[in-house]
Amino acid sequence: MSAHSEYLLWSASELNELRQQQGAENALGRSLAVLESQVAASIARGVVIPGQGEAGSFEHNTHKENARLIEGAALLGRINDDTAALTHAHELLKGYATCYRDMPFQIARNTNPPGKLFHQILNEHIWLLHASLALALLKPSLREADTRYLVEGLFEPMLVMFTETYRHDFDRIHNHGLWAVAAVGMCAMVIESPSHLDISIDGLDGTGQTGGFLAQIALLFSPEGYYVEGPYYHRFAIHPLCLFAEALARHCPERNIFEHAQGRIGKSLHVLLSSAYPNGCFPALNDASRTMNLDDEGARCAMALLAGRYSRNPELLTLARQQQGGWLHANGLALERAMQDADTDVETTSQMFRDGADGTRGAHAHLKRGRGMAAQHAVLTAGQHGMGHGHFDELGVTFFSRGKEVLKEYGFARWVNVETKFGGRYLKENEGYAKQSVAHNLVVVDMQSQHRGEHALADTLHGELELLEGSPAAAYAQCDNAYDDVAMQRQVLLLETRHTATPLLVDIFSLNSSQPHVYDYTFNHGGHVVRWWEGEFTALPALEALGDSAGYQHLWKVGHLPTDTAHSMTWLDGDSFHSWHQITQAPAEAYQLCVGANDPDHNLRHDAKVMTRLTATSQVFYNLFESHGHFDESMEQCRGARPEVLNFCVLPAASELAWGIQALEITFRTGRVLLVVAEPDAVPPSGKVTLGDRVCQITAGVTMIEV
Repeated sequence: MSAHSEYLLWSASELNELRQQQGAENALGRSLAVLESQVAASIARGVVIPGQGEAGSFEHNTHKENARLIEGAALLGRINDDTAALTHAHELLKGYATCYRDMPFQIARNTNPPGKLFHQILNEHIWLLHASLALALLKPSLREADTRYLVEGLFEPMLVMFTETYRHDFDRIHNHGLWAVAAVGMCAMVIESPSHLDISIDGLDGTGQTGGFLAQIALLFSPEGYYVEGPYYHRFAIHPLCLFAEALARHCPERNIFEHAQGRIGKSLHVLLSSAYPNGCFPALNDASRTMNLDDEGARCAMALLAGRYSRNPELLTLARQQQGGWLHANGLALERAMQDADTDVETTSQMFRDGADGTRGAHAHLKRGRGMAAQHAVLTAGQHGMGHGHFDELGVTFFSRGKEVLKEYGFARWVNVETKFGGRYLKENEGYAKQSVAHNLVVVDMQSQHRGEHALADTLHGELELLEGSPAAAYAQCDNAYDDVAMQRQVLLLETRHTATPLLVDIFSLNSSQPHVYDYTFNHGGHVVRWWEGEFTALPALEALGDSAGYQHLWKVGHLPTDTAHSMTWLDGDSFHSWHQITQAPAEAYQLCVGANDPDHNLRHDAKVMTRLTATSQVFYNLFESHGHFDESMEQCRGARPEVLNFCVLPAASELAWGIQALEITFRTGRVLLVVAEPDAVPPSGKVTLGDRVCQITAGVTMIEV
């Protein structure tokens, strides 16, 4: 073990620097204060090692908390030279070492192998990683006999379980596999087991191609750093990745871990943090909690590692201010120093992240405009399915504006670790509703989910996506394989004009088919509906389910509007109003919906939805979303409750190449704007196109003209 980092991830001098952060008004100071309180409470409580229990139970939660307390007490003991904290960490480890070897295995609750402390082995991997960090902090001052007792009673049996009992599962390329190799590798470094360290890095076959840390990095992340399962599982997978990578960099520098696979570790840190909304929450793509944010342990480590090991990104440093705590580590200190000199007013930048291990499995666009909490952030997805946690949402969109998610993702159907909700595991409604296409912000064809709702099929297919020129926040995506005989394209952009205080979200969704289909344009919104502006809304006297399968069975029909080619609605969410305007080529009926039908166990949230339905062969849905006005309930003041957009229309393009041109004339209260979105091959050499009764100069991508 390196003398520079005698405690695996920490050196004595680094621990001394952390001691100087006590009482500081920053993330590290807050984290130290929280840790001191937790450790003091645990010492007062004494050693508590319960038996076995279901997820979310007292037993489960206590084992989970004990792992963090063991590491936390050992770390605090070293930082403060606190013998009581070090002794408490040792006593907790000794308590587990006394009983672990003879413990029976838990009863398997799902497809994951069970551990002894937890019903799935993943939790045991996490436990071992924390316990290994604790042992690294304790080991230099333990007697040899004490260390041997811990290793033989606890750490070696765990290694045997992970690498021999569950050998078939160890090399699995998955977030579970990443935790497994990190836990085994960190433990191997502490107890000095070269053979276990080797397989944790290079896999069971020793090649580094099919398993182990090297394969996990190369196969789970794209060359640009995008994680296959989406942001929620990315922040979970990044935690062991950060810890193990830092340990290898300190103690096995010859491995050049940060350069492995074209530097994917650094790129993955950037992608994860860049995907967060301005308020720090992650878009709930695929299976995901809607509240997961940058204060997660993994995200804290990612932000710190980025500051400590890589060049400092001003835009991401502004997001770091959302974190209330930090990684108690040298990298956390580097982040604090970087933030002291960081600009607090940085313009956001749009980015595209290609998906797949070789970068050829579609992509995801993060379109941004503005600064800080006033920024807007739209996400357009056209990547690979996301393995077992994937949702059927090719060409789905989410949208954040004015401090809130305006077009909402439902996320997963799960009450994490709530024991009374199926043990905190994924509910049947996750497959029945949350994963289905109708749960997302997109167009559903024939009331069926994409790829026939089959995960195996969806895993083999993907969409395509590119950013559009002429705008700092515009993208085009297409998917021709989600439905038989239907090709889908979506153009999404944030349009900034002098006529609105906040940029508009423009959404053009095109469907092409040789046969007639039922097309349902659907989106999720929050808040309270203020008014439908077009047509006469009819509230139904009794709720009725919208369908009987593919998620439709869980949707209540609340009301509807008669068929028309234009619909518009405003809702109030918090202190802002949001309006949606739509025009279609064929008349569409509009529905106001509510999630929650056929839900006897009360597992679904009663979220609000809007849907417009029409039948056609080919069709284009033109949509504008506008954030406007302000409402202060405490002051009883309101302004700007009516949208600035009065109406908009589609202008025909008189050109031989007009098939690739979309032209919208938008009328505001203060003027008009002509918006043109053109494919490169559709723009004539002169750049001149007749739109309606005007001859306009356009370019490939996005052109905006004040009329």
